Amino acid sequence: MALTLRAEWLNYRIMSTTRAALLRRLIRLTQTMVQGGLSATTRTCGNPSCRCHQGERHGPHLYLTFRSPEGRSSALYIPRAAEAEVRRALQAWAAFWETGVALSHLNRQALRQRLRTGRQHAAKGKR
Repeated sequence: MALTLRAEWLNYRIMSTTRAALLRRLIRLTQTMVQGGLSATTRTCGNPSCRCHQGERHGPHLYLTFRSPEGRSSALYIPRAAEAEVRRALQAWAAFWETGVALSHLNRQALRQRLRTGRQHAAKGKR
């Protein structure tokens, strides 16, 4: 019995430490994260005598694609000078997602432990 309680306490301590570190990471990631995708497109212009109408299109131009709050597909032009910043923001989003999944796993473990402990207490009360 004492060994089980000690193991549960250690598990709780590890999970609490890990949880706190993950929450700190989430807060840090929210400072720069951007959800979306980066796409490169080429275009033809309106000048019929331009080289782009003979197959040598303008671009590639970068766009951040995303869903607006209303659910519509949207795009934001990204100048080449800002490409690295946008890529870092997209990487922060991916890390934010992974961190959320890790927190969900810890929450599920804690819930499982609480449910197990509740069943043990309920079973002892029936005796």
